[in-house]
Amino acid sequence: MPHVADIQILGGGPAGLSAAYHAEKLGLDYALLESSAQLGGNCRTMRLGDFRFDTGAHRLHDKDPEVTAEIRSLLGDDLLEVHAPSEIFSDGRFFAFPLRPLNLARQLNPAILMRIIAENLWPKPRGSSADFAGYATSQYGRTLADRFLLSYSAKLWGEDPSQLSTDVAGGRLKGLDLASVARDLLFRGRRKARHLDGSFLYPSLGFGMIAECLAARLEPERIQFNSKVTGLIHDGGRIVRLEVNGARDIEGRRFVNTLPISLSVRLLSPPPPAEVLAAAESIRYRNLVLCVFCIDRPYFSPNASIYFPDEAFPFTRLYEPKRRSHHMAPEGQTAIVLELPCFSGDPIWGMPAEELRETVFAALKKVGPISSGEVVDFTTLRLPFAYPVLQTGLDRTVSQLVDYLGTFRNLHLTGRSSLFRYLHFHDLFRDGRELVAGIANVDV
Repeated sequence: MPHVADIQILGGGPAGLSAAYHAEKLGLDYALLESSAQLGGNCRTMRLGDFRFDTGAHRLHDKDPEVTAEIRSLLGDDLLEVHAPSEIFSDGRFFAFPLRPLNLARQLNPAILMRIIAENLWPKPRGSSADFAGYATSQYGRTLADRFLLSYSAKLWGEDPSQLSTDVAGGRLKGLDLASVARDLLFRGRRKARHLDGSFLYPSLGFGMIAECLAARLEPERIQFNSKVTGLIHDGGRIVRLEVNGARDIEGRRFVNTLPISLSVRLLSPPPPAEVLAAAESIRYRNLVLCVFCIDRPYFSPNASIYFPDEAFPFTRLYEPKRRSHHMAPEGQTAIVLELPCFSGDPIWGMPAEELRETVFAALKKVGPISSGEVVDFTTLRLPFAYPVLQTGLDRTVSQLVDYLGTFRNLHLTGRSSLFRYLHFHDLFRDGRELVAGIANVDV
């Protein structure tokens, strides 16, 4: 019989796993409910024969020393320090990413280059921009923003950049000072541009290894697989029980929720006010289709990731797992994973695998020489609710929903989908620790 716990954790992705892991460490009474047969959510490592690939180009950023130390204690020597370059493929050329002055100088038409320099040396208006298009243009100039940032963001998020929040940068543009880049181009070494760090940490057998190590620290009887939450039953001020798989009821004292915030609102019974339901309907998530090609050659490119801002390519990013760890593919072979973001109603989301293969492979051949005879295996993977679409003004809607769910005093939200925030793994892990410590009323 499933364990009826004081703390019910909804969802076995990285946020739920972090909460369960820290609850285990504190000796709390908890249960973890996962709708599928596998933990990890969108941070899993999959296998296709002898090839491994992640459900996304995940990496661990060494941004929180305590989180890094904890993960290192779990993985030991299996947590690798990786120094792998990334590039942008635009207009048939490769550009270093983060952008580098000399690389731009070699690759760009001199007239375009001088325009970029002029736009970045010219005084920019002060004040913050309310949308990503305005922010990117004010920070990096119209020419550079259009070519590398705005076109890519439109593909990735499925929204005009003028309708996107500046939060979509997700911290990745911090330190990418294009004024310094422009000065470097003029003064060759007198000033050093600050660039994003291309180094990161990565488990030897894939990013999902972190989820597996966290799960291994949990008591198996506390994990309930194939347990989809289909109802949040409340009395107006508290969640009193869960409906699971449309039939079974589970009680609890506290509920840690990592489910998408719009779904959580719709699961409430009795239902919330009409205006809250309407707010939930305005929330959108981006899905992700992965196309995986296993190739009979040692490597496809020298890069860990390649980004594609041009509309001619159906994918936004290509990553090569073997460039993160040589354990991810057999010797002499490699795999490449292409990400195709979409909404549920887009043709790509429902496109048959064979059609996807032909469409993506035709575009892939424009990136570098590859023949169909080199492809030894292929698969696709579809990930719903991959990440929230952060539109301008949506913070008010999200605040409305978070505040409403906050009226249930024993319901705690954590995670990217539940809080509708763009968070990295180190954020999720830290937030899980702090949330559980707060429930237990202990210091961290």
